[in-house]
Amino acid sequence: MKNKVFTIDLNQHNGTIKSLILNDDPAKMNWIEGMASWGEPVDFEFIDMSFDGNIIHSRYRQGTLELEVIRTLLDDRLTEKYIYHNTGYYDLYFKRGDWGIYTTFNDSYPSSDVCISQRCHAHIWCGGEFSYVHARKMGPFPTDIALVLTQGALDCYSVERIEEESSNDRGDFVLHPSPCHLLPSGEMVVEWSIIAFPHDHFQEALLAMEHGLWVEFAQETVFPDETFEITIKSNHFDDDIIVSCKGQQIPYLRKENQLIITYSPKELGEYRFDFQIGKKRFWILGYCSQSFDKLLEQRVRFILKNQQMLDPRSPLYGAFMIYDNEEHSPYYNYIWRDHNTSGERGNMGLLICRWAQLHPEDTEAARAIDLYEQYLLRETYEVETGIVHGDIGKHSCRVRLYNTAGLINFWLELYRYKKNILYLKWVDRSIRLFYSDGGFNFYPNGTLFSDAIDMIREAGMAKEADELTELLRKHVSKMRQTGLNYPPHEVRFEQTIATPAVAIPAAFYDRIDHDPGILHDLVPQIDLLSRFSGDQPDYHLNEIPIRHWDEYWFGKRRLFGDTFPHYLSLLTARAYHLYAKITNDATYRKKAAKCLRNCLCLFSPDGMASCAYLYPFSVTMRHKDGSISSPARRGEFFDPFANDQDGVLYMILRLGGKEALM
Repeated sequence: MKNKVFTIDLNQHNGTIKSLILNDDPAKMNWIEGMASWGEPVDFEFIDMSFDGNIIHSRYRQGTLELEVIRTLLDDRLTEKYIYHNTGYYDLYFKRGDWGIYTTFNDSYPSSDVCISQRCHAHIWCGGEFSYVHARKMGPFPTDIALVLTQGALDCYSVERIEEESSNDRGDFVLHPSPCHLLPSGEMVVEWSIIAFPHDHFQEALLAMEHGLWVEFAQETVFPDETFEITIKSNHFDDDIIVSCKGQQIPYLRKENQLIITYSPKELGEYRFDFQIGKKRFWILGYCSQSFDKLLEQRVRFILKNQQMLDPRSPLYGAFMIYDNEEHSPYYNYIWRDHNTSGERGNMGLLICRWAQLHPEDTEAARAIDLYEQYLLRETYEVETGIVHGDIGKHSCRVRLYNTAGLINFWLELYRYKKNILYLKWVDRSIRLFYSDGGFNFYPNGTLFSDAIDMIREAGMAKEADELTELLRKHVSKMRQTGLNYPPHEVRFEQTIATPAVAIPAAFYDRIDHDPGILHDLVPQIDLLSRFSGDQPDYHLNEIPIRHWDEYWFGKRRLFGDTFPHYLSLLTARAYHLYAKITNDATYRKKAAKCLRNCLCLFSPDGMASCAYLYPFSVTMRHKDGSISSPARRGEFFDPFANDQDGVLYMILRLGGKEALM
C-alpha cells in the first residue's frame, strides 16, 4: 500500500506492518524493522485481518479483552487506532506496564556504513496525552518521521533486547498505555499518527497537527537560586487550563499562542509539572540540583572519605574504587574489568587532581593524589615503555587504547598541579605509543592531544611538540578521509565514536591549524552527532545522547537498556562546546550546557552518586529465535554503583566551571 509519503507492507500472519519506507528515500530504508512486528499487541491472540480500500482492520483477543486495530493510510500520514473492549461481565484493571504495543523503530547497530543510511534513532517521550516518538536517520537525511499520539495516553515504554547482540542492538520498543479501569462493555482507545517532515522541523510538525502542542523547558535542570521556565505552544488552546506541581496549582501567563510558566523550586529533587489543557492531560519532568559548588565539594569529600583504598597491605593501595550505595561499602572485581580500579574509575583521579589545583590548601586531596600516582606507577603504568595496563599487576592481556588516552589526560592534570616536566615526557611517549599501536585508526575520548602538544611546546620541548603535531595531523587527516564510515570499536556504532570525530579535529583547528577544510568537514560530523540527542521535556532525556548498554557493564544491576543519563553524555557536551568555540555558533554552547546540567541528577546532595539511570519501565532479553533468555526486569532506577560518573564534574571544570552550565 502506498500514499504520497509512505509505502507500507503488511504482515497478514499476525495483522501487523512489516515495513514502512519513505517514498523519496533512495536507500529504501525500513523504519520499523525489528524482532517483533510493528503494531502487534503484547500477549494477545491474533484473530484475523481484513481490508477496505485504504483501511486495514486487525482483531486480537486476550481472555475477555478484545482489541481492534484500525489502520488508515491517508494522503500524508498513517493513522493507527487501538480499541480495547471489555467483553466480560466483570471489571478489568490494568497497572503500569500491564499492556503494551510493539513499535519496532529500526534502532540497531550492524556497522557505521549501514547505520547512516539504514537505521534510525528513536527519541521516545511518554508523558500522558502528550506523547511521541521522534525518529531520525542516524546519518544525514532531509526527512524525519514521528509517531504522535492523538488519543489516549502513554505512560512509559519497555525494551526487548537480543541477547546475542549484546551492546549492538537497542531492542524492540513496547509503548505502554496508561493504567486503566474498564467496566463491563467499556472501551479504551489509543490512537496515533505517523508523519514525515523536514529534519529539524519537529516543533512545526507537531503544531501543525489538530490540537498539536509543543512543550519545552528553558532548562530542565535548575539550581536553587533559579526558576523553571516552561513554554507551551499551540494554535488550539482551550480556555480550560490547569497547571500544577506537587499537588498545588501554579499560575501561568497566556500570551497569544503560548503559555509561559515560571516556578521557583522550594527543595532539591525532581519536579513533575502536570497540565490540563481542555481535555488533554500530560506531564513533564524537571530537576532542581544542589548548586554546583556545593555539589562538587560534597562529591569530592565523599570520594576522599569512602572511595580510596587506604590499606597499605593491598595491591589496590591508593586506587579509587567503585562505591556500593546499598551496602555503603567500596567494591572491586578483578574479573569484570568495568568494576576494577582502572579505566573509567580514573575519572575520580582526574576530578580530585583538578580539585587539588583549585584548592592548594586541601592537604587531604593532595595526599590522595600522591597515593593515586603511586598506585598507577606501581600497578598499571610502565615507566620504561609507556604501556598502560587495565588493572593491578601490569598484565599485558589487559592493555586497552582507551586507557592509554585516559592516562595521558591524568599526566597532563598532574603536570598542571605539580609542574614536573617528567609528566610531559610521559605524555610524549604515550602519544607516540598510542599511534604506533594502531591509534591512527582509533577514535579515543580520553584526550584531544592538541592541549598536550601545546603544554609540551610551552615547556620548551619544541622538537617533541613538532613531531607530535605531525602525528596528530595524520590522525586528523585520517578522520577526515574516513568521514562518517567510522571503524567499529567496543560497540560497532555509537555516540562515543562520533564525539572524537568532532572534538579532535575541532581542537586541532582551534589550537594548531586553522585549516578551513576542517570546518567544512565537521558539518556532517556535528549533524550526525546531534542526531543521537533527544528533545523530550524531561531532564533525563533532553540533549542526552542515546546510550543503551552502560548500566550492564558499569552498574550493579547489570541490565541492558537505555541509560538516560549516563556520564559519557559529557563527551557530546565537550564536542558541542568545541564546535561552538571555532564556529561562534551559540546554539551548540547552549546545547552543551543543557547536556551537562541534565547529567547532574547522577549526584546526590550528600556526595553519593550513580553511574547511570536505567530509563525504560522494563527490559526483557530474548535469543535470536525469539525465546526469552531473561524475563522482564524492572527499570526506572538509579544504579547503586558509583562508578564512572565523576567525569561529568571533571568535564564541567575543564570547560570553565559554572560558566559551562550557563
